[in-house]
Amino acid sequence: MKIGVVQSNNLQGLANLQRNREANQNMIEAAFRSGAEVVVLPECSNHHYIVGSRQEADELAETLDGPSVSAWRETAAAHGGYIAGGIIEREAGRLYNTAVLVGPGGIVGRYRKVHLFDWETEYLTPGNLGFPLFYLESLDVHVGMLICYDLRFPEAVRSLALAGCELLLVPTTWTSIGKSILWDEKGYCLANYLAVAHSYSNRISIACANRAGGENGVQFLGSSLVVDSQSRIAAGPAAKREADVLIAEIDPKLSRNKRVGTKNDLLLDRCPGQYTLLVKQNEITSKQGENSSV
Repeated sequence: MKIGVVQSNNLQGLANLQRNREANQNMIEAAFRSGAEVVVLPECSNHHYIVGSRQEADELAETLDGPSVSAWRETAAAHGGYIAGGIIEREAGRLYNTAVLVGPGGIVGRYRKVHLFDWETEYLTPGNLGFPLFYLESLDVHVGMLICYDLRFPEAVRSLALAGCELLLVPTTWTSIGKSILWDEKGYCLANYLAVAHSYSNRISIACANRAGGENGVQFLGSSLVVDSQSRIAAGPAAKREADVLIAEIDPKLSRNKRVGTKNDLLLDRCPGQYTLLVKQNEITSKQGENSSV
């Protein structure tokens, strides 16, 4: 199957929302014209990322029948494909960083970001839907979604792998915040290696859609990429500082085979009973001494 990645370079401000939607729509259309069956956009896809107040977050927020998701639904139906993109979702007075997956028949599902980052911790509510898995019947593939900072937590990726995820879609905003380096000598950002490592550890395909540009002194890293289930970079990393579109040919069904050589299996070889913190040996000795003196 072919997967497309839209790397946006959005303009800041509420006044530019429609311009951003149009620019990103053009890249979505370009990806579908190039044969993409699934297209992934960044988190907070159609507006700036850095938010300075709850009021600003609320002004940017949408419901699932808002303009962004409605446009994606129309485009997915027109092309017979799927689109995953990020919005700030408003529901019952709360705001969530949400990835929405739509297809030819409408909304397939949504994922709400569990691990909030930076300003999100002040104005958004952590996700409450767990790590759902979605089956795309027309493509015969099981799809999961995570958002940006979630990718730093191996438990999140492993949870989806254990559920049967074959293709992981990651709307993201990789930033310069807290980074020791932005890009290495190969031009890769650290998150590129993280995506490859998750693919290698779980044998799944991963598509990461980042943004370019910068806001309020924060540099966005671009470098979107697609990693196939054999841990090979199928497309990217994309441009560092400009908008870009990637197209990759992958076979997510290869994710179903977790065998390593003739004797091992990435999931069956897990030892959950051993995954506990061990008390340090000197603490054990000290406690034994205390007990013997009683």
